[in-house]
Amino acid sequence: MFEEEDRETGFALFLVIALAITVSIFTMGIAAGTAISQSGAKATAAKGPIVTRLYFELGKADVPADASAALAPHVKGAKEGRRIAVSGFHDASGDAAANEELAKQRAFAVRDLLVAAGAPVERIELRKPALTTGDGDPREARRVEVTLQ
Repeated sequence: MFEEEDRETGFALFLVIALAITVSIFTMGIAAGTAISQSGAKATAAKGPIVTRLYFELGKADVPADASAALAPHVKGAKEGRRIAVSGFHDASGDAAANEELAKQRAFAVRDLLVAAGAPVERIELRKPALTTGDGDPREARRVEVTLQ
């Protein structure tokens, strides 16, 4: 079998390799520009898509207070020629038509905020409201996703 000294050397070598791999992965993440936006959405810098989720109060289409800061990268990207997709979401509880209308109102409110912040309106695409299914976080049905493409 192995001598005690061989075991210690092997363990030390294992630790050095594990540390090197961890540092490499961390460095690649920074180089790729991976960040977390204020709204909690994972966003990728550079030319990749940036997705921000804005959560609304139940039954309301008032844009959240922190939306302007969260959408700043989208406005900047639109000014640089990139496109923005705005998607409202709703669930199946209650009146389907009313839920879809509220999702539209929320998407329009976000679009208006983007335009007021300087994003060219011709670079913004409003998508048809989408139904959210599943038993996850109930806020998911009260969200608008904004994607800088």
